Amino acid sequence: MRVRAYRFRAYSSKTTAGVLKTQLEAACKLYNTLLHAEQEEYEENKHTMNKTELRQLALDLRKQNQEFQVLHSQVAQQVAERFYQARERFLEGLANKPKNKKPHRYLSLVYPQSGWRLSNTRDVGQGKSKKRKARLYLSKIGFFTLILHREFPENQVSQVCVKLNPSGRIHVIFLVEESESQELSSKEPKNAVGVDLGIARLATLSDGRFLDNPKPHERSLDRIRVLQRTLSRKKFLSKNWFKAKRRLAKQHEHLKDFRRDLFFKLGALLAGEYDVLVLEDLNVQGLIQKSETKKRRRMRLYDSSFSELRAVLEWQFRKRGKLVLPVPSYNTSRECFRCGGINQSLTLEDRVFHCAHCGFTLDRDLNASLVLLKRAGWVPPAAPAVELRPIPPLPSLGLGRQGGAMRQEAPAFRRGSSLFVT
Repeated sequence: MRVRAYRFRAYSSKTTAGVLKTQLEAACKLYNTLLHAEQEEYEENKHTMNKTELRQLALDLRKQNQEFQVLHSQVAQQVAERFYQARERFLEGLANKPKNKKPHRYLSLVYPQSGWRLSNTRDVGQGKSKKRKARLYLSKIGFFTLILHREFPENQVSQVCVKLNPSGRIHVIFLVEESESQELSSKEPKNAVGVDLGIARLATLSDGRFLDNPKPHERSLDRIRVLQRTLSRKKFLSKNWFKAKRRLAKQHEHLKDFRRDLFFKLGALLAGEYDVLVLEDLNVQGLIQKSETKKRRRMRLYDSSFSELRAVLEWQFRKRGKLVLPVPSYNTSRECFRCGGINQSLTLEDRVFHCAHCGFTLDRDLNASLVLLKRAGWVPPAAPAVELRPIPPLPSLGLGRQGGAMRQEAPAFRRGSSLFVT
Protein backbone atom coordinates (compact mmCIF):
# COMPACT_ATOMS: atom_id res chain seq x y z
CA MET A 1 0.00 0.00 0.00
CA ARG A 2 1.10 3.54 -0.71
CA VAL A 3 -0.26 6.79 0.72
CA ARG A 4 -1.25 9.67 -1.54
CA ALA A 5 -1.93 13.16 -0.18
CA TYR A 6 -4.58 15.47 -1.64
CA ARG A 7 -4.09 19.05 -0.50
CA PHE A 8 -6.80 21.70 -0.83
CA ARG A 9 -7.02 25.37 0.11
CA ALA A 10 -9.45 26.01 2.98
CA TYR A 11 -11.27 29.16 4.06
CA SER A 12 -12.93 29.86 7.39
CA SER A 13 -14.41 32.62 9.49
CA LYS A 14 -12.25 34.60 11.91
CA THR A 15 -13.90 32.77 14.81
CA THR A 16 -13.05 29.34 13.39
CA ALA A 17 -9.49 30.44 12.61
CA GLY A 18 -9.16 31.64 16.22
CA VAL A 19 -10.39 28.28 17.53
CA LEU A 20 -7.85 26.51 15.30
CA LYS A 21 -5.02 28.65 16.72
CA THR A 22 -6.18 27.91 20.28
CA GLN A 23 -6.20 24.17 19.60
CA LEU A 24 -2.75 24.31 18.01
CA GLU A 25 -1.44 25.97 21.17
CA ALA A 26 -3.10 23.30 23.32
CA ALA A 27 -1.67 20.52 21.14
CA CYS A 28 1.79 22.07 21.40
CA LYS A 29 1.52 22.21 25.20
CA LEU A 30 0.33 18.58 25.28
CA TYR A 31 3.31 17.55 23.14
CA ASN A 32 5.73 19.27 25.54
CA THR A 33 3.97 17.70 28.54
CA LEU A 34 4.39 14.23 27.02
CA LEU A 35 8.05 15.00 26.38
CA HIS A 36 8.67 15.92 30.04
CA ALA A 37 6.68 12.90 31.28
CA GLU A 38 8.77 10.61 29.09
CA GLN A 39 12.00 12.14 30.39
CA GLU A 40 10.90 11.78 34.04
CA GLU A 41 9.82 8.17 33.49
CA TYR A 42 13.19 7.28 32.01
CA GLU A 43 15.19 9.08 34.73
CA GLU A 44 13.24 7.43 37.58
CA ASN A 45 12.52 3.93 36.24
CA LYS A 46 14.79 3.59 33.19
CA HIS A 47 11.64 2.79 31.24
CA THR A 48 10.74 4.05 27.77
CA MET A 49 7.00 4.28 27.13
CA ASN A 50 5.67 2.57 24.02
CA LYS A 51 3.07 3.98 21.63
CA THR A 52 0.08 2.55 23.52
CA GLU A 53 1.27 3.98 26.85
CA LEU A 54 1.85 7.40 25.31
CA ARG A 55 -1.61 7.45 23.73
CA GLN A 56 -3.21 6.47 27.03
CA LEU A 57 -1.20 9.13 28.85
CA ALA A 58 -2.45 11.73 26.38
CA LEU A 59 -6.06 10.69 27.11
CA ASP A 60 -5.45 10.83 30.88
CA LEU A 61 -3.93 14.31 30.61
CA ARG A 62 -6.91 15.41 28.53
CA LYS A 63 -9.29 14.26 31.29
CA GLN A 64 -7.28 15.92 34.07
CA ASN A 65 -6.48 19.24 32.39
CA GLN A 66 -9.31 21.42 31.15
CA GLU A 67 -6.98 23.18 28.73
CA PHE A 68 -6.50 19.93 26.79
CA GLN A 69 -10.23 19.18 26.64
CA VAL A 70 -10.63 21.56 23.70
CA LEU A 71 -8.92 18.85 21.61
CA HIS A 72 -10.79 15.94 20.07
CA SER A 73 -9.82 12.70 21.84
CA GLN A 74 -8.28 11.15 18.73
CA VAL A 75 -6.43 14.37 17.91
CA ALA A 76 -4.84 14.18 21.37
CA GLN A 77 -3.77 10.60 20.63
CA GLN A 78 -2.30 11.74 17.32
CA VAL A 79 -0.18 14.27 19.25
CA ALA A 80 1.19 11.34 21.29
CA GLU A 81 1.87 9.41 18.10
CA ARG A 82 3.72 12.40 16.65
CA PHE A 83 5.99 12.49 19.70
CA TYR A 84 6.50 8.71 19.50
CA GLN A 85 7.57 8.93 15.85
CA ALA A 86 9.96 11.82 16.63
CA ARG A 87 11.54 9.79 19.43
CA GLU A 88 11.88 6.68 17.25
CA ARG A 89 13.57 8.66 14.49
CA PHE A 90 16.04 9.96 17.07
CA LEU A 91 16.77 6.44 18.37
CA GLU A 92 17.33 5.25 14.79
CA GLY A 93 19.82 8.07 14.18
CA LEU A 94 17.62 9.80 11.58
CA ALA A 95 16.86 13.02 13.48
CA ASN A 96 17.85 15.12 16.47
CA LYS A 97 16.56 14.49 19.97
CA PRO A 98 12.95 15.70 20.50
CA LYS A 99 12.77 19.00 22.31
CA ASN A 100 10.16 21.51 23.43
CA LYS A 101 8.14 22.88 20.54
CA LYS A 102 7.34 26.58 20.31
CA PRO A 103 3.63 27.43 19.93
CA HIS A 104 4.15 29.50 16.78
CA ARG A 105 5.89 26.53 15.13
CA TYR A 106 3.29 23.85 15.90
CA LEU A 107 1.11 24.24 12.81
CA SER A 108 -1.01 21.13 12.16
CA LEU A 109 -3.61 18.82 13.68
CA VAL A 110 -4.41 15.30 12.46
CA TYR A 111 -7.84 13.65 12.52
CA PRO A 112 -8.00 9.89 11.86
CA GLN A 113 -11.07 8.24 10.35
CA SER A 114 -13.52 10.00 12.70
CA GLY A 115 -14.06 13.53 13.92
CA TRP A 116 -14.61 15.07 10.48
CA ARG A 117 -17.35 15.23 7.86
CA LEU A 118 -17.32 16.37 4.22
CA SER A 119 -20.61 17.61 2.78
CA ASN A 120 -22.36 20.06 0.44
CA THR A 121 -20.10 19.41 -2.54
CA ARG A 122 -21.19 21.75 -5.34
CA ASP A 123 -20.11 23.59 -8.49
CA VAL A 124 -20.10 27.39 -8.45
CA GLY A 125 -19.42 29.90 -11.21
CA GLN A 126 -19.33 29.42 -14.96
CA GLY A 127 -16.71 29.05 -17.66
CA LYS A 128 -13.12 29.69 -16.59
CA SER A 129 -14.26 30.90 -13.16
CA LYS A 130 -16.10 27.63 -12.46
CA LYS A 131 -14.99 26.02 -9.20
CA ARG A 132 -15.94 23.01 -7.14
CA LYS A 133 -16.46 23.66 -3.44
CA ALA A 134 -17.22 21.53 -0.41
CA ARG A 135 -17.91 22.07 3.27
CA LEU A 136 -15.72 20.34 5.83
CA TYR A 137 -16.62 20.01 9.49
CA LEU A 138 -13.87 19.28 12.02
CA SER A 139 -15.04 18.28 15.48
CA LYS A 140 -14.40 20.92 18.18
CA ILE A 141 -13.09 23.40 15.56
CA GLY A 142 -15.88 24.25 13.12
CA PHE A 143 -16.61 24.51 9.41
CA PHE A 144 -14.23 25.17 6.52
CA THR A 145 -14.95 25.84 2.85
CA LEU A 146 -12.67 23.83 0.54
CA ILE A 147 -11.76 24.56 -3.07
CA LEU A 148 -11.66 21.10 -4.72
CA HIS A 149 -9.41 21.56 -7.74
CA ARG A 150 -9.32 17.80 -8.39
CA GLU A 151 -11.27 14.65 -7.58
CA PHE A 152 -10.25 12.29 -4.78
CA PRO A 153 -11.76 9.07 -3.32
CA GLU A 154 -13.60 10.33 -0.24
CA ASN A 155 -14.46 6.80 0.94
CA GLN A 156 -10.76 5.80 1.11
CA VAL A 157 -9.52 8.65 3.33
CA SER A 158 -7.45 7.37 6.26
CA GLN A 159 -6.49 10.71 7.84
CA VAL A 160 -7.33 14.40 7.58
CA CYS A 161 -4.71 17.00 8.44
CA VAL A 162 -5.52 20.69 8.86
CA LYS A 163 -2.49 22.97 8.58
CA LEU A 164 -2.16 26.65 9.42
CA ASN A 165 0.73 27.99 7.35
CA PRO A 166 3.01 30.72 8.74
CA SER A 167 1.50 33.11 6.19
CA GLY A 168 -1.97 32.57 7.67
CA ARG A 169 -3.28 30.40 4.83
CA ILE A 170 -5.10 27.20 5.80
CA HIS A 171 -4.78 23.92 3.90
CA VAL A 172 -6.57 20.63 4.46
CA ILE A 173 -4.76 17.43 3.44
CA PHE A 174 -6.58 14.14 2.86
CA LEU A 175 -4.40 11.01 3.10
CA VAL A 176 -5.62 8.14 0.93
CA GLU A 177 -4.23 4.60 0.95
CA GLU A 178 -3.91 3.13 -2.54
CA SER A 179 -2.61 -0.16 -3.84
CA GLU A 180 0.67 0.03 -5.73
CA SER A 181 -0.49 -2.67 -8.13
CA GLN A 182 -3.00 -0.20 -9.58
CA GLU A 183 -0.14 2.03 -10.70
CA LEU A 184 1.81 -0.58 -12.68
CA SER A 185 1.63 -0.51 -16.47
CA SER A 186 1.85 -3.63 -18.62
CA LYS A 187 2.96 -1.71 -21.74
CA GLU A 188 6.47 -2.19 -23.05
CA PRO A 189 8.44 1.09 -22.80
CA LYS A 190 9.18 2.53 -26.23
CA ASN A 191 11.22 5.67 -25.60
CA ALA A 192 13.34 7.21 -22.86
CA VAL A 193 14.64 10.65 -21.93
CA GLY A 194 17.77 11.54 -20.00
CA VAL A 195 17.56 14.65 -17.83
CA ASP A 196 20.70 16.47 -16.69
CA LEU A 197 20.09 18.93 -13.84
CA GLY A 198 22.15 22.09 -13.51
CA ILE A 199 22.30 25.61 -12.13
CA ALA A 200 22.44 27.67 -15.34
CA ARG A 201 19.97 25.39 -17.12
CA LEU A 202 17.62 23.75 -14.68
CA ALA A 203 17.07 20.72 -16.93
CA THR A 204 18.70 19.65 -20.20
CA LEU A 205 16.98 16.81 -22.06
CA SER A 206 18.64 14.22 -24.26
CA ASP A 207 16.43 15.32 -27.17
CA GLY A 208 18.13 18.74 -27.24
CA ARG A 209 15.56 20.76 -25.30
CA PHE A 210 16.36 22.66 -22.13
CA LEU A 211 14.64 24.68 -19.41
CA ASP A 212 16.43 27.74 -18.08
CA ASN A 213 16.70 28.11 -14.32
CA PRO A 214 14.31 30.92 -13.26
CA LYS A 215 16.21 31.38 -9.95
CA PRO A 216 13.15 32.71 -8.07
CA HIS A 217 14.94 33.18 -4.75
CA GLU A 218 17.81 35.11 -6.32
CA ARG A 219 15.39 37.35 -8.20
CA SER A 220 13.49 38.10 -4.97
CA LEU A 221 16.57 38.48 -2.76
CA ASP A 222 16.28 42.25 -2.34
CA ARG A 223 12.69 42.04 -1.11
CA ILE A 224 13.52 39.14 1.22
CA ARG A 225 16.38 41.12 2.75
CA VAL A 226 14.08 44.09 3.41
CA LEU A 227 11.46 41.84 5.03
CA GLN A 228 14.07 40.07 7.17
CA ARG A 229 15.55 43.38 8.27
CA THR A 230 12.08 44.63 9.20
CA LEU A 231 11.40 41.46 11.20
CA SER A 232 14.69 41.71 13.10
CA ARG A 233 13.75 45.21 14.32
CA LYS A 234 10.47 44.11 15.90
CA LYS A 235 10.09 43.04 19.51
CA PHE A 236 10.14 39.25 19.66
CA LEU A 237 6.63 37.69 19.79
CA SER A 238 4.93 41.10 19.72
CA LYS A 239 1.95 41.77 17.40
CA ASN A 240 4.15 43.68 14.98
CA TRP A 241 6.67 40.82 15.05
CA PHE A 242 3.96 38.36 14.01
CA LYS A 243 2.79 40.73 11.24
CA ALA A 244 6.31 41.08 9.86
CA LYS A 245 6.85 37.33 10.17
CA ARG A 246 3.63 36.68 8.23
CA ARG A 247 4.73 38.99 5.39
CA LEU A 248 8.09 37.21 5.15
CA ALA A 249 6.38 33.81 5.22
CA LYS A 250 4.07 34.86 2.37
CA GLN A 251 7.08 35.74 0.24
CA HIS A 252 8.76 32.38 0.91
CA GLU A 253 5.52 30.49 0.25
CA HIS A 254 5.14 32.36 -3.04
CA LEU A 255 8.60 31.17 -4.13
CA LYS A 256 7.84 27.62 -2.98
CA ASP A 257 4.55 27.56 -4.91
CA PHE A 258 6.30 28.93 -8.00
CA ARG A 259 8.88 26.13 -7.94
CA ARG A 260 6.32 23.38 -7.36
CA ASP A 261 4.10 24.70 -10.13
CA LEU A 262 7.02 24.74 -12.56
CA PHE A 263 8.23 21.27 -11.52
CA PHE A 264 4.80 19.65 -11.83
CA LYS A 265 4.21 21.14 -15.28
CA LEU A 266 7.62 19.98 -16.47
CA GLY A 267 6.95 16.51 -15.05
CA ALA A 268 3.55 16.33 -16.76
CA LEU A 269 5.14 17.34 -20.07
CA LEU A 270 7.87 14.67 -19.91
CA ALA A 271 5.58 11.92 -18.58
CA GLY A 272 3.19 12.57 -21.45
CA GLU A 273 5.93 12.16 -24.09
CA TYR A 274 8.24 9.45 -22.70
CA ASP A 275 7.91 6.02 -21.09
CA VAL A 276 11.23 5.99 -19.19
CA LEU A 277 12.89 8.75 -17.17
CA VAL A 278 16.65 8.56 -16.58
CA LEU A 279 18.05 10.80 -13.82
CA GLU A 280 21.46 11.08 -12.22
CA ASP A 281 21.58 10.04 -8.58
CA LEU A 282 22.81 13.38 -7.25
CA ASN A 283 24.06 13.84 -3.70
CA VAL A 284 22.75 17.39 -3.34
CA GLN A 285 23.77 17.79 0.31
CA GLY A 286 27.27 16.65 -0.59
CA LEU A 287 27.50 19.36 -3.26
CA ILE A 288 26.25 22.01 -0.83
CA GLN A 289 28.58 20.97 2.01
CA LYS A 290 31.74 20.92 -0.09
CA SER A 291 34.32 23.25 1.43
CA GLU A 292 35.23 24.73 -1.95
CA THR A 293 31.60 25.54 -2.84
CA LYS A 294 31.27 29.31 -3.03
CA LYS A 295 28.52 31.11 -1.15
CA ARG A 296 26.65 32.25 -4.28
CA ARG A 297 26.83 28.80 -5.87
CA ARG A 298 25.60 27.26 -2.63
CA MET A 299 22.64 29.66 -2.63
CA ARG A 300 21.85 28.74 -6.24
CA LEU A 301 21.95 25.04 -5.36
CA TYR A 302 19.35 25.67 -2.67
CA ASP A 303 17.35 27.83 -5.09
CA SER A 304 17.31 25.09 -7.74
CA SER A 305 15.74 22.54 -5.34
CA PHE A 306 17.14 19.51 -7.18
CA SER A 307 15.79 17.05 -4.60
CA GLU A 308 12.25 18.37 -4.91
CA LEU A 309 12.49 18.51 -8.71
CA ARG A 310 13.66 14.91 -8.85
CA ALA A 311 10.89 13.78 -6.47
CA VAL A 312 8.22 15.50 -8.57
CA LEU A 313 9.53 14.08 -11.85
CA GLU A 314 9.66 10.57 -10.38
CA TRP A 315 6.13 10.96 -9.01
CA GLN A 316 4.74 12.12 -12.37
CA PHE A 317 6.19 9.08 -14.13
CA ARG A 318 5.39 6.45 -11.51
CA LYS A 319 1.78 7.49 -11.03
CA ARG A 320 1.31 6.82 -14.76
CA GLY A 321 2.92 3.39 -14.43
CA LYS A 322 6.15 4.43 -16.17
CA LEU A 323 9.76 3.63 -15.31
CA VAL A 324 12.28 5.80 -13.47
CA LEU A 325 15.95 4.77 -13.69
CA PRO A 326 18.48 6.52 -11.41
CA VAL A 327 22.09 6.15 -12.56
CA PRO A 328 25.40 7.10 -10.86
CA SER A 329 26.29 10.75 -11.35
CA TYR A 330 30.08 10.27 -11.25
CA ASN A 331 31.80 11.90 -14.25
CA THR A 332 28.61 12.30 -16.30
CA SER A 333 29.80 15.72 -17.49
CA ARG A 334 33.35 14.55 -18.26
CA GLU A 335 32.55 11.30 -20.08
CA CYS A 336 32.18 11.26 -23.86
CA PHE A 337 28.89 9.63 -24.77
CA ARG A 338 30.30 8.48 -28.12
CA CYS A 339 33.56 6.72 -27.15
CA GLY A 340 33.43 6.74 -23.33
CA GLY A 341 36.64 8.74 -22.93
CA ILE A 342 37.09 10.97 -19.86
CA ASN A 343 38.01 14.65 -20.15
CA GLN A 344 39.71 15.26 -16.80
CA SER A 345 40.53 18.89 -17.64
CA LEU A 346 36.87 19.94 -17.91
CA THR A 347 35.92 22.58 -15.31
CA LEU A 348 32.65 24.18 -14.24
CA GLU A 349 33.43 27.22 -16.39
CA ASP A 350 33.67 25.10 -19.57
CA ARG A 351 30.26 24.95 -21.22
CA VAL A 352 31.37 22.91 -24.25
CA PHE A 353 32.58 19.31 -24.02
CA HIS A 354 35.45 18.29 -26.30
CA CYS A 355 36.76 14.72 -26.35
CA ALA A 356 40.52 14.47 -26.89
CA HIS A 357 40.18 10.79 -27.86
CA CYS A 358 37.68 10.94 -30.75
CA GLY A 359 37.32 14.68 -31.35
CA PHE A 360 33.61 14.74 -30.47
CA THR A 361 32.30 18.20 -29.50
CA LEU A 362 28.93 19.00 -27.95
CA ASP A 363 27.32 21.15 -25.29
CA ARG A 364 28.39 19.71 -21.92
CA ASP A 365 24.85 19.44 -20.47
CA LEU A 366 23.48 17.77 -23.61
CA ASN A 367 26.42 15.35 -23.61
CA ALA A 368 25.75 14.53 -19.93
CA SER A 369 22.08 13.76 -20.63
CA LEU A 370 23.13 11.38 -23.43
CA VAL A 371 25.63 9.70 -21.09
CA LEU A 372 22.78 9.12 -18.63
CA LEU A 373 20.78 7.34 -21.32
CA LYS A 374 23.78 5.20 -22.21
CA ARG A 375 24.43 4.21 -18.58
CA ALA A 376 20.77 3.21 -18.16
CA GLY A 377 21.05 0.72 -21.01
CA TRP A 378 19.26 2.78 -23.63
CA VAL A 379 21.03 3.43 -26.94
CA PRO A 380 21.34 7.18 -27.53
CA PRO A 381 20.76 8.44 -31.07
CA ALA A 382 23.73 7.98 -33.40
CA ALA A 383 23.32 11.59 -34.55
CA PRO A 384 22.22 13.53 -31.45
CA ALA A 385 20.55 16.92 -31.57
CA VAL A 386 23.16 19.51 -32.46
CA GLU A 387 20.98 22.54 -31.76
CA LEU A 388 19.80 23.34 -28.26
CA ARG A 389 16.27 24.70 -28.17
CA PRO A 390 14.27 25.98 -25.20
CA ILE A 391 11.15 24.25 -23.97
CA PRO A 392 8.14 26.38 -25.00
CA PRO A 393 6.44 28.40 -22.26
CA LEU A 394 4.55 25.81 -20.25
CA PRO A 395 1.23 27.76 -20.21
CA SER A 396 1.02 27.19 -23.98
CA LEU A 397 0.73 23.45 -23.30
CA GLY A 398 -2.72 23.93 -21.82
CA LEU A 399 -1.46 23.49 -18.27
CA GLY A 400 -2.53 26.88 -17.01
CA ARG A 401 -0.51 29.85 -15.92
CA GLN A 402 3.04 29.00 -14.96
CA GLY A 403 4.33 30.05 -11.58
CA GLY A 404 1.57 32.43 -10.57
CA ALA A 405 2.67 36.07 -10.70
CA MET A 406 6.27 35.14 -11.55
CA ARG A 407 5.64 34.12 -15.14
CA GLN A 408 8.38 32.06 -16.72
CA GLU A 409 9.23 33.16 -20.27
CA ALA A 410 11.15 30.94 -22.66
CA PRO A 411 14.57 32.43 -23.41
CA ALA A 412 15.17 33.71 -26.91
CA PHE A 413 17.34 31.47 -29.11
CA ARG A 414 20.92 32.69 -29.32
CA ARG A 415 23.10 31.87 -32.24
CA GLY A 416 26.03 31.00 -30.01
CA SER A 417 24.13 28.10 -28.40
CA SER A 418 24.15 26.03 -31.58
CA LEU A 419 26.91 23.43 -31.41
CA PHE A 420 27.89 20.97 -34.09
CA VAL A 421 29.30 17.45 -34.08
CA THR A 422 32.73 17.15 -35.62
